[in-house]
Parts: sequence; structure tokens; C-alpha cells
Amino acid sequence: MTEADSEKQWLELESVWKQQPVSNEVPAEILKWVRRQERRMRMVMIFECSLFLITAIYLTVAIWNKGLPDASARLLLAYSLLAFAVGFSWINRRGLWSPLEETTQAYVDLALLRLKRKRREVHFIWMFLSILVAAIFIWQLVSVNSELVQPLIRKPKAAALFISLGAGLTFFLSTYVYWRTGREKSNLEKLQKKYLN
Repeated sequence: MTEADSEKQWLELESVWKQQPVSNEVPAEILKWVRRQERRMRMVMIFECSLFLITAIYLTVAIWNKGLPDASARLLLAYSLLAFAVGFSWINRRGLWSPLEETTQAYVDLALLRLKRKRREVHFIWMFLSILVAAIFIWQLVSVNSELVQPLIRKPKAAALFISLGAGLTFFLSTYVYWRTGREKSNLEKLQKKYLN
């Protein structure tokens, strides 16, 4: 077989393939579900961006106005933690904005992936809270044993109460997210059975 014959066969196969009817109609119920998820994601993203910006501005103003000799080290710590959170948020949302193809299965897969990533956010929040507490603890130890940095916490009891309240709030938020994503996954699996099986 010559190269011209092979090319001709490929062109014939391509034209036959293009003539095949393709059913890309995604059920309205699934489209509505995915669009609702997308709206929620956009609102959460706007909230997070606003929170990161407000936190960065507040920390900058609060730390510089105190005139502490270790202000640059404090800002470096604060900005590093913020950059870590922003980086995770950005990476965790990659590939969640649209399905890979316009099929029912692709939309269901996208919705399920979004639920999985929502749970990953909960794991990150706990890890971030642990890193934050560890960083504060290490800073406190260094400040006691060195004159290079001032203590971050002046009132340990108030700080312990604040951290405990934050951990309690995170626990309730985590429980709610796990309950909600579990319920949504169950509903999506029902839709998947209805339209794909």
C-alpha cells in the first residue's frame, strides 16, 4: 500500500466519522446542578480574594504602626502563610471550571471532582491551622531565648481562647462540609444512575 492510498483511506475514515450522529445533549437537571456549583465557587473565590487582600493590608498596617524592630520578620512570616493559602486555593481550583467535553458523563465527573476538592479544602484548613499554631509556638520559643524578636503573643490566655474558638469553628465547618458533600455526592450518583445507566 502506498502512502497516497493510506492517506486516502484516512480521509475516507475521517469523513465517515464526521457523518456519525453525536448526541451531546446534557440533561437540564445535571446542567443546573453544575451551574449552581459554579456560582458557589465564584462567590467563594471572591470572598477568599477579598479576605486575603484585607488580611494583607491589615497585617501590614498593624505591624508597621507598632514600630517593632522585628517588623520585617513578622511581615515575612505573615506573607509566607498568606502566600501558602493563596497557592493552595489556586491549585485546588485548577480544572474545575468546565468539563473536558460536552457529555453527560463529563459534567457528572466534574461535579464529583468539585465535591472531592471541597473536602480537600477541609484537610488544608486543618493543616494550615496546625502550621499557624506551630509557627506561633516556635516564634514564642525563639523570643524567650533570644532578643532578636519580640513575642507575638502578649496575653497567652486570650490567645489560647482565640485558638480554641478557631479550632471549634473549624470543626463545625468541617463537619458541615463533609455532611453536605456526602449528601450532594449521593444525589449526583442518583442522577448518574438515572441518565447514564
